[in-house]
Amino acid sequence: MSERKPERLETADASLERQMADCGLSNDTRQFLRDLHTAEKQLNDAFQRAHQGGALEERVSAVYRRMYGRD
Repeated sequence: MSERKPERLETADASLERQMADCGLSNDTRQFLRDLHTAEKQLNDAFQRAHQGGALEERVSAVYRRMYGRD
């Protein structure tokens, strides 16, 4: 099962690259979007782990509230 996950990531990444190329984005814009995409994946992974409870959940929830203005 874990062997198939990287294939899906590669497919998703390739799809993202094609979409950016089709839009004619500059190299700087494409790099920014790659970095943003990576950061979003990292946040989502941390949020999923945080839902297992404990202090980490509270910290991640606080970061999300600050980021999205929900104090």
